[in-house]
Amino acid sequence: MTNPSEGFLDIIGLEENTREKSKLKVLIDNKSADANKEILVKIFDYIKTIYRTDKSTVLWWEGGSHSNPSTKIVSIEDIEFLHNLWERIVGNYLLFLPEQFEVTKFHQKEKDEEVFIGLCLVTYSQLIIKSPDGYEVLYLFLNK
Repeated sequence: MTNPSEGFLDIIGLEENTREKSKLKVLIDNKSADANKEILVKIFDYIKTIYRTDKSTVLWWEGGSHSNPSTKIVSIEDIEFLHNLWERIVGNYLLFLPEQFEVTKFHQKEKDEEVFIGLCLVTYSQLIIKSPDGYEVLYLFLNK
């Protein structure tokens, strides 16, 4: 049985050879879609494992799919900020990227959210993302 989120990899604008190397894993199945403290702590556990740091750059869109994204470097101390952000941007993606992420490299090139996510995946080889509905936290990565 295939992962229902697997279709997401088909809409993020990857070239065919990159798409063949890309993988998606559901890290957290969030049945309530809420950003409770337990979910956010789990995300930071994954950030430590995947990025090998206690901090991450979060990236989100608020003004529709063609607006410029906003970013902020966060750590576990920012759980309240993340909870409020998660609630405020319901229906939009929330990306957890490496701390050294530079949005200026991307937002001038691509305004479409899904293609932007694909560019981030190609650049960093992995990323953590909250689905727009909040029911899943995904890990996207490229096999070498």
